[in-house]
Amino acid sequence: MIIDDELILINLVAETRDRALSVLGNRLFEEGYVTADFVRSVMEREKVYPTGLPTSPYGLAIPHTDSDKVIKPKIAIATLKDPVKFLSMSNLEEEVDVKIIFMLALKDPLEQLEVLQKLTGIFQDSDAVTRIANVESSEEFYQLLVSLDSM
Repeated sequence: MIIDDELILINLVAETRDRALSVLGNRLFEEGYVTADFVRSVMEREKVYPTGLPTSPYGLAIPHTDSDKVIKPKIAIATLKDPVKFLSMSNLEEEVDVKIIFMLALKDPLEQLEVLQKLTGIFQDSDAVTRIANVESSEEFYQLLVSLDSM
């Protein structure tokens, strides 16, 4: 499984996008799943290729970077106590108030495509997005993802 309880952060307090990315990326690094320069690389990529998605009712982001920064494929997830601003993936002039972040650390391009397709299916369901945003524990989040037949 590419999602583990220790990589799910609920009601993360982060004042900025970079702080949220740093906390998630460092969790992946501390667990030994990514290289030391993963966080920096994610932040640099986010500036050039933003990942904010203006989904309803809460914005989401899917930050990621090159596979050479990944040791073992995983996804780190955070629901944020308060939304932070990301630039929109589809419109670089638009900001998205992001409340849910799925940070991808994947090696295989086909696996990444498959995960993105599954996530896109979830993101198109506003009820699922609401349920994700309102979970109260990592265990509840994990069970919700299983019930949505994702990762």
